[in-house]
Amino acid sequence: MVKSIVDTSVILRLLVKDDETKRGACEKLLREAKHQGVLLYLLPVAVLEIVWVLEKVYRYEKKRIREVVEAIINTPELKVEMEEVFQKALRAYESKNIKFADAVMGCWALERGYSVVYTYDEKDFKRIEGLEVRKPT
Repeated sequence: MVKSIVDTSVILRLLVKDDETKRGACEKLLREAKHQGVLLYLLPVAVLEIVWVLEKVYRYEKKRIREVVEAIINTPELKVEMEEVFQKALRAYESKNIKFADAVMGCWALERGYSVVYTYDEKDFKRIEGLEVRKPT
């Protein structure tokens, strides 16, 4: 089995459909990887980057971002570390109207038993139930 990572640009071609040739090649990669002995791994930083690009460059709304990123995370041909954290963070990102990176940090912390976050950027973290927000003093 060949272990491989999938770059953000591959996933974006699938999502934004701005280049049919590249999109077709990306679909083929996903479809044929397992049969060719290739494990496709999507790094956590790529998930963060996908959300950022969809929001800032393509101006997707949070609901649409949640839907398409959930679809990517749930793609059987991709292995995604922190899948549950991303699922929870996507829901918080949309429903609580917070920054995705903050949602990921908060959800990651709670999943691992951390309940306090030290930050000067309190607004978003205060919207994540179960986190105690403190400022360094």
